[in-house]
Amino acid sequence: MKKLYVIFTLLVAFMSCKTLISCKNEEKSKLLDNSSSTAKGKENVNSDKTTPLLGNSGDIGETKPEAIKTGIYQDEDSLYHLKYILEPGKTYSFNSKGVNKQIVTFRDKSQSITQESYDPISFTVLNVKDGKYTLQVKMGGKKVVIRADGKQSVFDTNGKKPEDPDQAKMWKIYKIISEATFTLNMDIYGNVSEITGMDALYNKAKSSLSGELSGEELNGFMNVLKQNINPEAFKTQFEGSLMKFPAKGLKIGEKWNNDPSKKGKGYNQLVKVDENTTEIRVQGIIPSKSESKVVEGVTYKISLKGSQSGKIILDNKSGWISKANFNLTVTETKSAKKGEESELVVQKTENNTYIN
Repeated sequence: MKKLYVIFTLLVAFMSCKTLISCKNEEKSKLLDNSSSTAKGKENVNSDKTTPLLGNSGDIGETKPEAIKTGIYQDEDSLYHLKYILEPGKTYSFNSKGVNKQIVTFRDKSQSITQESYDPISFTVLNVKDGKYTLQVKMGGKKVVIRADGKQSVFDTNGKKPEDPDQAKMWKIYKIISEATFTLNMDIYGNVSEITGMDALYNKAKSSLSGELSGEELNGFMNVLKQNINPEAFKTQFEGSLMKFPAKGLKIGEKWNNDPSKKGKGYNQLVKVDENTTEIRVQGIIPSKSESKVVEGVTYKISLKGSQSGKIILDNKSGWISKANFNLTVTETKSAKKGEESELVVQKTENNTYIN
């Protein structure tokens, strides 16, 4: 059952565009194995680099509604502003594709693993009233393709059910998720006020698994499901994936970041506004880190450096994301040395995420 929880948690991580995979090199020497304590600070760096700068939440100023006809507009101040102008009955997509490639080099040998993940999601406007939208959310299917050592494994809710029992259970759960819908209430600035209808998803999942799990196992699994897929988590992810301009507006070339936790770690920049689209540049800053320590005569060193960049194209009429792409590259070097004996492992990771 514990294995089932682990698999589910890993798959849930692929529901957003923040996809990373971990690749272990089983040939590490004892010298390098003993250096695990030198990785202090690595988790914090990973946390910074996997957080897209799409959703810079901040105070959004009030705007005269009678003067606004498009999502991207200029007010009397000649600065550019953004609000969401969505049409009743229309469906807006936020489909993501992630391609992650990791290469580990050790003792002049390299091991690579590539993962592709596909996560379609759509938002249909059911109603708009008093500047607030009611959106029907449909998660879509789930597909993950992993290639390593000349082999390929596929997890696809629109494909064949996996033979592995645990994978088969996950396939069944994601099949239910892909068929489920729930509603989301959002204002014209992308702020979510309420999400309803997820209980139906939980009930269907519990009913589907009741023949395979029972008692504490079933309850335990449902708790994991609810912890990972719930209104609050979805609200955080959704609001963090929508673009928001600062209240004062923007001029061409201006950089901004309204998220206090990301100050000094990256920015968005308004590049240009054409007749139909607006281009935003995203630049992430991953501080280089290095650490060295000596344990029982062995000198351990770890260094990590990386970069993050991207481009977002907004539809001027609606304010919605037409398309986007993000690139994240990270290089980690880990070494151990004692006298003339030394070991070195270099891990390079490149993650590309594409929206719509």
